Amino acid sequence: MSTLVILHQGAIGDFLLTLPVIQAARDTLQADSVTAIATAPSARLAAGRSVVDVWLSPEELGLYRLFCADLPLSERLARTLAGADYVLSFLSGRREGIHRRLAASVSGQLVSIDPRPTPLTREQRRHISAQWTADIRAAGWPIPDPVPARIHMPARRKWPPQRVLIHPGSGGKAKCWPLDRFIALAETLRGVDVTWMLGPAELHQARVLQDRDEPLLVEEDLSQAGQQMAGFDLYVGNDSGMTHLAAALGLPVVAVFGTTDPHIWRPLGDHVTVVAPADLDDPIESVTLDQVRTAIAI
Repeated sequence: MSTLVILHQGAIGDFLLTLPVIQAARDTLQADSVTAIATAPSARLAAGRSVVDVWLSPEELGLYRLFCADLPLSERLARTLAGADYVLSFLSGRREGIHRRLAASVSGQLVSIDPRPTPLTREQRRHISAQWTADIRAAGWPIPDPVPARIHMPARRKWPPQRVLIHPGSGGKAKCWPLDRFIALAETLRGVDVTWMLGPAELHQARVLQDRDEPLLVEEDLSQAGQQMAGFDLYVGNDSGMTHLAAALGLPVVAVFGTTDPHIWRPLGDHVTVVAPADLDDPIESVTLDQVRTAIAI
C-alpha cells in the first residue's frame, strides 16, 4: 500500500487550492492513501471527504522543527516521513534548507515546490495551480492538468436557488466589498431565503445584520460551518477562505475579488463566477451592485 504525504503551511483557501494538484499527483502515482500534515483547518475538514484520507496535526508532529537547522526532527515526524512512498512539500523550493532536511529524512520520492507565485506567474496571470503543476512535472512526476477537486458533504441543491448564503467578510478590508452593497444585493433577491455568515473576527458587522429579518450564522467551527454551507443552493462572498471552501463543496459561487488577482487565486471550476474591478489597481468598491446581480443571474 503506497502513501503520499502532503506538507503544507497556509490558510484555509491556500490549502483548498492545492486539492486539485494533490488529486492529480495521487492519480499519477497511484497512491493508495494521502496523508496531509497541514496547518489549515480546511485540511482537517477535507480528510476523509476528499482526495485527502488522513490529517495529522503539524503541532503534534513538531513540523516547525523542519525550519530550525539545529533541532532534530521529532520521532513521530521522522517516522512518518521515512514510511512515506511519496512526499509532496509545499513548504519551500528545492534550493532552500527545508528541502535539504526533508531529503535527508524521506526514504521515498520527494518533490518540493515553492507555493508563492513567481514573477512569471504574475506577469502571465496564470492560475497558481498551473505553476505548481509545472514545478511538479519539472521534478519528475508527469501529473495531468488539475481539475476541480471536491470536499464531499451530502446536499441536494436546487436551481433557481431557494436558499442563498451571503458571507460579507474576508481577511482584510481591501478584500471586502462594502457591506451596504451586500445588503442591497440581498434586498434584490426576491423569492429566496437569504442567510448571512460571519467569522468570529467579523462580529463587528453582526449588529447591522442582526437588525435584519434574516438568519445569521457564525462559523466558529469549520467542520460545522462546512456542514451548514453544504445545504445552500448558492454562495456569494468576497475573496476569502470560506469562498474557497464553498467552491470545494461544489456550491455555485459568486466571488467578489479586489486586491488579489483572480486569474491567479480564484477557486477552480465552472460553478464559480468571479466579479472583479476592470483594472487590478482599482478598489473593490468599483464593482457595482448590477455586476454582482448579473453574475447571480436568477
